[in-house]
Amino acid sequence: MAVVQVKEPSLVKIKLNTGTDLNSQVVYRTKTLSSIKATATDDDIAAVVNGLVALQAHTLEKITRVDNTELQL
Repeated sequence: MAVVQVKEPSLVKIKLNTGTDLNSQVVYRTKTLSSIKATATDDDIAAVVNGLVALQAHTLEKITRVDNTELQL
């Protein structure tokens, strides 16, 4: 029996540098955007994230895309 892959909505995690703490350690915060269409391109996601980050005071560290796929038997 063949396994069928069904793409499900993706997640995008945005890691932000929010400054340093009292011990001079860098503090990061992560924002998660859910229900991203599986058909969204990486360029589209990066453009949206860059637009959102421009509205914040914090610095972007990295963008992580998490794709979800259901395996149907």
